[in-house]
Amino acid sequence: MRNFTTIILIAFLLTACASKPAYRPAANGSVGYSEQKITEDRFRVQFKSISTSVADAADYALLRSAELTQQQGYDWFVVTSKETFVESKKVEPASAIGLSHQQRIERHCGLLSCETHRRPANEIGVTLTSGSNRKEVHSILEIRLGKGMKPNESSYSALDVIEHLSQKLNAQAK
Repeated sequence: MRNFTTIILIAFLLTACASKPAYRPAANGSVGYSEQKITEDRFRVQFKSISTSVADAADYALLRSAELTQQQGYDWFVVTSKETFVESKKVEPASAIGLSHQQRIERHCGLLSCETHRRPANEIGVTLTSGSNRKEVHSILEIRLGKGMKPNESSYSALDVIEHLSQKLNAQAK
């Protein structure tokens, strides 16, 4: 019984950890971020996650936009277009335990006769899932980069975004 409890605890911990989106470059359409250069100062940034939160994907797309802004030698960015696509996936209940009692019938036949044996067969099954409505979320931003003073309130300081969102996302990961 102790091993069974340990297995259930490990499974729940693994599914809890799996619910956080991973901040990394996307590889071949997997989760993570990607960007495409449109012009010298314009990019399309996408973050794809499988999560219970749409806001996480939007935050990661903003964080990647800020990092890209700094990598390109700019100070701020403006989001010129924003799209979010959500595909919900139904997940079965968090756990299920099943017990079945059956009879196993075995028949052995020789040259002259057959013998039939009936044996009880008990089966126990355990199913563990995350138990939540997980979503595939695509957050797509088109951004324009700039240097110097921010032009207006709708522009983002790359440094400020990195500072604030990195703290928030690091706190969520703990």
